[in-house]
Amino acid sequence: MRDQTSGYVLVLAAAVLWGSLGVAVRFTTAAGVGVFEASVWRAGLAFLGALSAALVTEPRALAVRARDLGLFAAYGFVSIALFFLAYFTAIERTTVATAAVLLYTAPAWVTGLSAVLFGEELSPAKGASLLLAFVGCALVVRAYEPTGLRGDWLGVTAGLASGLTYGLYSIFGKLALRRYPPLLVLVYALGFGTVFLALLGLAAGLPPRRFLPSSVAPAMGSLLYLGLVTTLAAQWLYVAGLRRVQASRASIVATAEPVVAAVLGYVVFGETLEPLQLAGGVLVLAAALTAQASR
Repeated sequence: MRDQTSGYVLVLAAAVLWGSLGVAVRFTTAAGVGVFEASVWRAGLAFLGALSAALVTEPRALAVRARDLGLFAAYGFVSIALFFLAYFTAIERTTVATAAVLLYTAPAWVTGLSAVLFGEELSPAKGASLLLAFVGCALVVRAYEPTGLRGDWLGVTAGLASGLTYGLYSIFGKLALRRYPPLLVLVYALGFGTVFLALLGLAAGLPPRRFLPSSVAPAMGSLLYLGLVTTLAAQWLYVAGLRRVQASRASIVATAEPVVAAVLGYVVFGETLEPLQLAGGVLVLAAALTAQASR
């Protein structure tokens, strides 16, 4: 019983750290560091931390089969590079709470894609989760009042994209974890993600000097927090918690993340949600819980 309690505490601590990510991103962009640069540094610092831990604990376990490099490359591109970019953009262009709620459309995305791509049965519970997520998102982004949309459609689209790419994170992760331990999976996913983020930034026309430490020095504190605390430490806490409690129950506890994000957004930046937006947030969380329960 005591072991289970500690597991719930660890998962809740991870959710709190993830919930604080939006505030750190806002401080980073306020210091003049763009979304691409912040994403590269977050992934890069987390990669260095994971690699250091792997070299200390299991240096021989870093070898992977050549045929699996494609899986890790896809994992890093979709669920690290694209996810980081989408979520950071959503935070920058909407509110911290809105971005966090849209992120939690991930279970609905996975449910829908699994039905289309893998032929999984779309049960009444799964159908209900999709409907709840759709209605909840419409309320969160104030679709009932388009002229007063909080943020812009690019931010909303980025938020939904973050939910999609985050949902795919679990799919890639399941495939990789069948063959390799969690730390090694994290090392390769973050490594490929960092490389792809830098390449995307250069392709977008950013000069290489924008990624140097001297260019991001004003935001180095928040970048360290993003990479080592909200990414590496949060992942470790969540995995440690999963060793003590069931994955379905851990997922339910993790839905504290958007709640923490909303509270911090209000306390730090004075962001507020209208009653209908709050109702939409509740519906999105209900959709996430329903999707988890149906699995």
